[in-house]
Amino acid sequence: MAEKKRSTGRQAGQRNGAAPSGEVPIQVMVPKAVRRQVALMGAERGENIRTLVLRGLQSIGIQVPDSELGDRRGRRR
Repeated sequence: MAEKKRSTGRQAGQRNGAAPSGEVPIQVMVPKAVRRQVALMGAERGENIRTLVLRGLQSIGIQVPDSELGDRRGRRR
């Protein structure tokens, strides 16, 4: 029997209506040591994990526009 998807009242890829158009979440499970290395590299480079992952995908041939590589988080002052 086919399962029916339940509607959450929002479009896929949106969290509380705040996700930029055309973005969807992607999740992977990685070993703790890998996560730690990614976090350290991000801190050393001053980049967030999203940017590091996009750069990694770009390095293996996935087309990622350079405009997507910036930090999208707002800074508190």
